[in-house]
Amino acid sequence: MTEEMQPTTDELRNWLLQTLRHSMHVEYFLDQLKIVSDDPERPHDLVGVGNKFERDVARRLALGSRDPKPDFLTYIKPALDLHRQQHHHLMWNEPDKKDPKLCIYEANFTDMILGAIDSDCSLLENRGYQGGMHDYEGIREVALKNPPHKTPWMLAVIPLMQSREQPKLESITDLYSFPNIGVPDKIYKKMQERVAQTIESFWAKDFII
Repeated sequence: MTEEMQPTTDELRNWLLQTLRHSMHVEYFLDQLKIVSDDPERPHDLVGVGNKFERDVARRLALGSRDPKPDFLTYIKPALDLHRQQHHHLMWNEPDKKDPKLCIYEANFTDMILGAIDSDCSLLENRGYQGGMHDYEGIREVALKNPPHKTPWMLAVIPLMQSREQPKLESITDLYSFPNIGVPDKIYKKMQERVAQTIESFWAKDFII
């Protein structure tokens, strides 16, 4: 990546905050719905190969908010491809495909529930590339346009998520001090540690976050 295409500190900070909110969002509903996931990469999106805090993934995806946007194939797609190696993406996108690295022949029930919660949470969030923030009725409409193996799972978790108190994602405004919005203490502490590691990693490369 050329020097002029490095993200600004603000772009990087905003990306890390957006990612942290999403991770908490998913972990909140996994706990609320009492889903015991086999996913080895938890907290969601923050650990493991291709996680969204990983240096090369984060600094590329942080460019996605830039206007005009950088060339997708050159800067964004490599990071997305790396992130899609995460367990939850492999299981959600290709649930019947054997993956030699994971020794898994097919996704199980909790893999699909996690994938559905992940997808529904992302639609509840304000993501421009998905048409902005959706309500639960809007998620139903999007779910019906998804691949057939995803649609029933996305629809199934909507009433369950809707019946719970919605997490206060807007209270997460600072990487240095962010509240626990209702995730298990063990997950929250891991998030704190992972955020601190990430800040230190980027600080070493002159990103004063």
